[in-house]
Amino acid sequence: MKSLVLVSMFLSSLTCMAKDYVTISKSILINEKIEDVYIHVSNTLNDDTWRTEVNDMQADGAFEVGTTFTEDAHIGLRKNFITKTVLMELIENKKAFYQTPLDAKYFLSSLREVEVVSESKTRFTYTVVFDRAMSRETLGANLPSGLLEFSYGLIMKGYLRNLAELFD
Repeated sequence: MKSLVLVSMFLSSLTCMAKDYVTISKSILINEKIEDVYIHVSNTLNDDTWRTEVNDMQADGAFEVGTTFTEDAHIGLRKNFITKTVLMELIENKKAFYQTPLDAKYFLSSLREVEVVSESKTRFTYTVVFDRAMSRETLGANLPSGLLEFSYGLIMKGYLRNLAELFD
């Protein structure tokens, strides 16, 4: 059943590509071996250690493909903005991919990728894609994509610095 749901969600995400989405991707070098970075960033239950807006994260099951994670975050004007994402893909020491379920009000995906730079250095790339209309609910205005990319890009850079400091 989980496989059928995941395939259905993937196919629906392909049809969503025509909507108005914002994509932001940022990378950072972390002074730690890939296994340790991957373990930390692949599981959204650890997000509160590096993403400052996260109030709480919950999971409806074990850390595995098909599990739904619920985030309570302070985003913009919303002190408790609730977002559910499903772990869609998990490749050890490579990537974790999350996406909102089919019935979500807004589309959101999160791709977390790691790659070896050296034995003790890892590049982490964090990519989010979200429905631009989400800004009306979180910020009170439907902001232009460019402004969202710039402003959230700055916020993401801060997250990545927080993450790198965890390993220093």
